[in-house]
Amino acid sequence: MYEFGAGKSAIRTVFEETCALREQGRTDFWDFSIGNPYVPAPPKVNETIREVLGQYAPIDLHGYPPNNGWPATRAAVAKNLNERFSTNYSMGDVVMTGGCAGAITATICALTTAGEDIIVITPYFPEYRMYIQAWKCKCIEVPSEPETFQLDIDAIKKAITPCTRMVIVNTPNNPTGAVYSEESLRALGDVLREASKRYQKTIYLLSDEPYREICYDGAQNPWVADCYENTIVCYSWSKSLSLPGERVGYALVPPTVTNHSMVYDALLGAQRAVNTITNSLFTRVIERCVDLPAPVEEYERKRKIIYEGLKEIGYEVVRPQGAFYLWLKCLEEDDHSFCRRAAAEQHLFLVESTDFGCSGWARISYACSDETLSTSLPAFKRLFDSYGGYQW
Repeated sequence: MYEFGAGKSAIRTVFEETCALREQGRTDFWDFSIGNPYVPAPPKVNETIREVLGQYAPIDLHGYPPNNGWPATRAAVAKNLNERFSTNYSMGDVVMTGGCAGAITATICALTTAGEDIIVITPYFPEYRMYIQAWKCKCIEVPSEPETFQLDIDAIKKAITPCTRMVIVNTPNNPTGAVYSEESLRALGDVLREASKRYQKTIYLLSDEPYREICYDGAQNPWVADCYENTIVCYSWSKSLSLPGERVGYALVPPTVTNHSMVYDALLGAQRAVNTITNSLFTRVIERCVDLPAPVEEYERKRKIIYEGLKEIGYEVVRPQGAFYLWLKCLEEDDHSFCRRAAAEQHLFLVESTDFGCSGWARISYACSDETLSTSLPAFKRLFDSYGGYQW
């Protein structure tokens, strides 16, 4: 594990730089590194914290929960999904986890064997690579469509081999903001179904969905589990309710999954192995807050500020359909050099794209204050002018 600790992700490296600046009392910089929501949690969350503190015994809030989470919380999650997606899930399909990362890690641990392949779609959240390699699997990178960043179904099909055990999708996507179409997800389901039959094994689809509710311009994020029967859904309220530090999420094992009970029990075993058991108090809170909406209008406003501002300057940026990141084409081909120059000369802290599996881009998290976004634009203009526009 040394290499994982020593080789930090690009996101965390930049975030730790800005944390050090804050510790020094510095304010003359703009931090676009990490998806740490500036938008506060809904007032109902704080109200519910006070309610459960007064209504439950301390052992039921601060003690160990069941391995798969409190039954009432799992039932509330299943009910919420059934009402929103016309499904028929039960609490026996839900495993509460330590955030979405805990759900993903436990799923990979539970369902793979060392040496197997897991396909990821570039650009992708860099931590996938660590989650995969930690369990001695191989991370197979498959590019998305170059203009739209939608799934390239033919490329995925060509990448599947007898060693393939899983494909990971993330929609809305971090870092591009692409929302995968239902048509493409159903086509992916057809490919995985055919490959599973051909190789006489179950190939799983892991759907990483922490940004599920954050979609813009009328875009609808498909319910991925409807598109392929062997889908495991991983979710947290880190983004939709601004609770990343509380580490509360779940893995859903739909009843359509082959050998459902064995897969569910394997996830419980993985929970023990990697210690991704969830926060006891906050599962009680989520039980009562599961139906709260995400602050889409606030993120839509933030998107408008940074997207239109950068476009006006002359930057090439992808208009996100969801999540809260902007994918910006660097002014030079070397994304590391560009991001270092942005930080050194203009105090703009962006995340280079190489860690996301492609080059020449930078990620901007606009999960920050409106003031941070608007006051950064003159610095972006100075950076653009210093280059004289695009150099490639």
